[in-house]
Amino acid sequence: MIGAKVSSAGKIFGSVNNIQLAEALNEKGYEIDRRNILLGDDAIKEVGNYKAVVKLHRDVKVDLEFEVIAE
Repeated sequence: MIGAKVSSAGKIFGSVNNIQLAEALNEKGYEIDRRNILLGDDAIKEVGNYKAVVKLHRDVKVDLEFEVIAE
């Protein structure tokens, strides 16, 4: 889960990006560089469930599901 500041309408102030996701993974003990996290083309601007692709190795990619929640 990634916490973000949101408005009363559920919109995130700013957006969630690969930097916040890398920090959340590092807090859980996974050392993943932000450049190895692919979120897709759309910015994450609302709370909800999302998917990312994490490149663990040149030939190894993992689908990662995560949730953005209000702080």
